[in-house]
Amino acid sequence: MNLAVDFLPQYCLEGVVQEVLYKNHQPKRLALETSTGVQWVKLKKSLRRQLSQAPKVGDRLRLYGKPCFKGGYNLSDYKAEHLEFLAVAPAPPPLCKVLICQKSSCCRRGAKQLWQELEQQAMTQQLPVTLKATGCLGECKRGPAVVVLPQKKRVTHANARQIEAVVRSSL
Repeated sequence: MNLAVDFLPQYCLEGVVQEVLYKNHQPKRLALETSTGVQWVKLKKSLRRQLSQAPKVGDRLRLYGKPCFKGGYNLSDYKAEHLEFLAVAPAPPPLCKVLICQKSSCCRRGAKQLWQELEQQAMTQQLPVTLKATGCLGECKRGPAVVVLPQKKRVTHANARQIEAVVRSSL
């Protein structure tokens, strides 16, 4: 009498999440940067339902499970049955959107120079802003006119120091 026992060795992978693929708003597959390279890991359905928080890029994880072999070519994939968070990636600072009027009246009053200064500050001082050119903001005589979102703060006769102060106060 032959008893066939289907035994697959367990594995333990530890690494940093590089990419997360979702299905039905739940994480399904993870690209995990390990000491041996990037490994793709599929999360078992029961594990997906149990997660209180979804893994995100930058999180350090330890995954346990069984390798799954595909086809006859000995290609292996990993299927995680258990997941541990070792370190959670810090949340990125909120981005402020700075709307700068680019109509002729504001441009004559320094809107283009303001754009260049803010762009420079964003790169050198790590100012978390995205710049967006807009049409008239209705402050033609008091330009350059700027709106900082999400605070919806309007600034007229704007200069880079004023905008930087508004952005930093929102952080």
